[in-house]
Amino acid sequence: MKVSDMSKSSWQATEVNRYVYWLAVGLLLLQALIVFTGAAVRLTGSGLGCPNWPMCTDSSLTNTPEMGIHGFIEFGNRVLGVVLGLYSLFVVIALWSLRSTRSDLFRMAVLLFAVVPFQAILGGVTVRTQLNPWIVAAHFIPSALAVALSAYMVKRTRDTGANPRPIASRTLVTVAWAVGILCAIVVAMGVLVTGAGPHAGDEISARNGLNTLLMSRLHAIPVWLMTAGTIYGLVLARKEKLASATRAFTFLLIVEVAQGIIGYTQFFTGLPVPLVMAHIAGLCLVITAAVFVVDSVYQRDPLPTSASRNAQPETTSA
Repeated sequence: MKVSDMSKSSWQATEVNRYVYWLAVGLLLLQALIVFTGAAVRLTGSGLGCPNWPMCTDSSLTNTPEMGIHGFIEFGNRVLGVVLGLYSLFVVIALWSLRSTRSDLFRMAVLLFAVVPFQAILGGVTVRTQLNPWIVAAHFIPSALAVALSAYMVKRTRDTGANPRPIASRTLVTVAWAVGILCAIVVAMGVLVTGAGPHAGDEISARNGLNTLLMSRLHAIPVWLMTAGTIYGLVLARKEKLASATRAFTFLLIVEVAQGIIGYTQFFTGLPVPLVMAHIAGLCLVITAAVFVVDSVYQRDPLPTSASRNAQPETTSA
């Protein structure tokens, strides 16, 4: 072991390896979990379970037994936000030694950490505006972007960080990007549908005033276009014999079909909470899968394996 390596903490990465990969996976899982618990707050009517911010009440930082289950759910979501912030900071520090050699990973870690205080402040604005639907919508979008960035970071832990090279035809690359853009539109439209629907987060909270049926139908348009693009991309990927792209498009199509079944079922059954929760969890999978699709049409230099590292000749001093 080198002396320089001994001086570093064991949890600080000196190279991109499986440890860094699992750090990124942890970020992705926590980002998805905060989306899920945030949805639970809204769907259980716990949006004002803690009526104040940053304190839970005027006199207490935490929820109290008198506040019931709603206070527990809302405060639990806030605690998870703190956990996410601390973990994100830990990842930044863990990747500090890579800030020059893998500045891409380090920058992504910093951005994901920066999202946390921004979201905390926006969450406070949401509470103080009595869950204004437009503020709630603005509160969700950064979380969706953080899920996408975390998914991209996971992929980047498997390569050397060199510039990507397209390995697919121009048509397939265009289709992959179209699917990714449509995914962003689907998320934005879904937020508007949510703001028009019945689950406001609290009985006193207003809705955005948009027609729910009309917004649901408009939301379905990019969904169907995205699904059609995924099928077309899968056909092209198989035709071009691109294994990674075929896997990515297949995974996305499976998630889309599952999301479609859940989405239409919840619409025609009056938006029951368990189905809406499943739909939110599925949305994180859709975002992740769409990122993987766009990434799959590019080639990057893979990290050297342990065997190849060991095979390199060692230099000896005279």
